[in-house]
Amino acid sequence: MKKIFVVSLVLQLLCIFPTAGHADSPITATDFYEAYMDVKMVQRAHLEGVMGLEIAEFLTSQENPIDVKAAVINALSWRFEGKNNAELYAYYLALLYHLSITELDTAFLSADEIFCLGYLTVMDDYFHPEYAIQLLEESHEKNKDSFTVSIILALAKAQRAFDSDWCEIWKLTEEVLQNNELEQDLRPEAMKRIVDYMILYKEYCR
Repeated sequence: MKKIFVVSLVLQLLCIFPTAGHADSPITATDFYEAYMDVKMVQRAHLEGVMGLEIAEFLTSQENPIDVKAAVINALSWRFEGKNNAELYAYYLALLYHLSITELDTAFLSADEIFCLGYLTVMDDYFHPEYAIQLLEESHEKNKDSFTVSIILALAKAQRAFDSDWCEIWKLTEEVLQNNELEQDLRPEAMKRIVDYMILYKEYCR
């Protein structure tokens, strides 16, 4: 279980980011939401870029598939100086479960809610993916059969490897692609957009 330390998220967003920032990286260059632009909530997330009540409700609803939730988060996008969509979503979850923000713990959350919080966190601050990886790993433990959950976890881990091991970026992706036991719950065009970028790192595996 992971305590939702929103204060730590805020502090991370306020940190001075490295001057050698990359606009081209696993998190920032995989705009797979474009394969879901027929979904109104994806359109809205793309236009607004900010977590609102309706988007938060959409991410929490059990009626919405995990791949569409991932597309909504992807459409909210990223910003070099950081965003606070994960913080806003955490506040929504705290209100939903009648908790203070300091009491909010993943024990109260569904696998989808933990996934959404983790993916929002790495999209908000892709320079510091560690906490997001912890959340995504916890979500993955509860939903190991989902291709969507697995590939987003791989993207977050690839973001961590971006500054040290470019071959590892491809290996993380390849491991998910070769897992025939996963439920293919991501649209083929979305998968293609991710792979088309990630495969660029395959040449470093020599």
